[in-house]
Parts: sequence; structure tokens; C-alpha cells
Amino acid sequence: MHTFYVPQYQINDNEVSILGSEHHHLRNVLRLRPNEKIRIIDGEGSVYIAKVIRTDIESSYARVLSHKFHERKTPLITLFQGVPKHDKMTQILQKTTELGVTEIVPISTERSFHEPSKNRFERWKRIVISATKQCKRVWLPKLCDIRSLGECLSNFQTYNLSLLLWENETEQHIKSVLQRATNLESIAILVGPEGGLTDKEANDIIKCGCVPVSLGSNILRTETAAIASIVSVAYEYQI
Repeated sequence: MHTFYVPQYQINDNEVSILGSEHHHLRNVLRLRPNEKIRIIDGEGSVYIAKVIRTDIESSYARVLSHKFHERKTPLITLFQGVPKHDKMTQILQKTTELGVTEIVPISTERSFHEPSKNRFERWKRIVISATKQCKRVWLPKLCDIRSLGECLSNFQTYNLSLLLWENETEQHIKSVLQRATNLESIAILVGPEGGLTDKEANDIIKCGCVPVSLGSNILRTETAAIASIVSVAYEYQI
């Protein structure tokens, strides 16, 4: 059964309006016809089984047959990611979505790539939606607008645990820190861009409550570090 992402405001009573790229995929790619069943997620915990009732040039419509709500799993994971070059962000978005990240905050640092264009950012959103559907997730990760590191510093103290992946950390491995932390509702993980963070940036982050951790003796690429850190959390807390 094919899955479609439809925001809650497009679901009224038992009728669903499917618009934009999701409509194009249903009508022109999959060529679904009336009476065929589809799976719909709203990105906020609800899953609907619906039946296509008609397709027009600009939109498709379906009727809800059943509905089930799924509670969000904890801890909630926010990834603060230094914007990397080229298409490395694509891999980060895809894989961390599959692994259970809750929110992704692209951040601008001294060594990060320049701010993405509007078209690239819209493509990032489509990648998150596609990965969510592909792995059968119910909750859609939130992709935030790009922020400067300075804008994020005050946020780290709002999480139960905030971690900084830092290549200069030699004492604390992420595994040992996660094993000591219990009953967490929220975790923040910060990963620098290619070239890492400057010493000043890392010190500022640590002063704001982030715990510096290591992923081992090897120096990882930024996309590998992001994925490995989410894997560590997902494994430890069985997300």
C-alpha cells in the first residue's frame, strides 16, 4: 500500500485533499485510480487508511476508512548540524530521519558552507518527507530554518542532555555518557561541519551546557558523525 504525506489541515472530517507533489506522485507516477486504498500520514502521529475517490488535474481526493494515532517515542532527538558542502546534507537528512531524529537544525558556523538557496532548502524538505514515508515513520521530523551558532547557544540548556561531538575530546565516549543518563525526554546533539568547529566555538558551546563526547579514535566525516551519533542514541534507548 502506497504512503502519502498530507498535512492535518488538508484532512477535513473523512475527506482528504492531496495536493502538490504528493498529488503528482499519486496521479501521474503511480497512476492510482478511484477505489484503490492508500496509507496517509499527517506527520503528527496519525495514520489513515483511505480510498481514492477521484483525481483532478490539480488535486486528488480520498475518503478515510480508518484512523490510528501513535504516541511519539522518547527521548526526542534534535540534531544541530553544521551545514556541509555539496549534497552531504542529503545523506544526513535521509539517514537520520530513518534512524528516528525528531528535529534537524542546520547551523552556520565559522567553517560551515554558505547558506542554502531557497530551492535547495525546499529540496531538503522533500528529502525528509520522502525518507519518512520510505521507512514507515509516523512522525515527520521538523526541519528548521538555518540558524547561526550564536542563536543556538541558549537552547542547549533546555534539553535534558546536550552533547557536542568533538574530535579533541579523549575522555568521554558517547556510549558511557548515554548509559549514565536515564529517563531522558530530550537530547540535543551538535555536529560541526567539514573542518570542525574552532576552539572558541567549542568552548562557547561547552560553557552553555553541552557535554563534549567522542565517537572513538577515528576522525569521522561530518555526515558519518551525524549518523553514528543518532545510531548511538537510537540503540541505547531502543527508539
